[in-house]
Amino acid sequence: MLSQKRGSIFCLNPYICPIKNAMIDYPAHGSKYFDLRELVDQRTWGILGYKCASLIDPKMVDIIDLVRELSGMPTTVNNWHFAKPGETVYNSSGFRAIWDRTGGLLSQHRCGRADDVKVRGMSPAQVHALINANAKRFERAGLTTMESLEFTRSWSHLDCRPKVLGWHPEDGFLIVKP
Repeated sequence: MLSQKRGSIFCLNPYICPIKNAMIDYPAHGSKYFDLRELVDQRTWGILGYKCASLIDPKMVDIIDLVRELSGMPTTVNNWHFAKPGETVYNSSGFRAIWDRTGGLLSQHRCGRADDVKVRGMSPAQVHALINANAKRFERAGLTTMESLEFTRSWSHLDCRPKVLGWHPEDGFLIVKP
């Protein structure tokens, strides 16, 4: 079975793909839009392959699927496996393994509960506005926390850390400063 995604042909079943050099799709927890490789770094993928799904909280996939669906725009976490020459390569915007020096040692990224998303044609402020306008849907998907806009130049940090009574607001999302 073949389909179209991001301008590339890919197979829904990677074991029976008849097209040589086609982008093989490894759906992340049933995602409509995201390949597992977009949620991990290249080294983690090289070690675990599709088993890296065990490192990703399924709620994060629901959250980023919702961003993509509501924005109607291509949304990127990591692009190391499909970036074109000259394009910025993202390799540390999803799960961060112990060898990754990006961010904090206790970051939600290290638990598979955070993604830094880039939505084509939208600033981080616009992404926050989209989320706040659809807050109940994002809360149902599992979003609990966003990073303050003063720290996110070109991405939106979203995470699904467990809510902590007395720290997270009763309504809305916790806004963190790294």
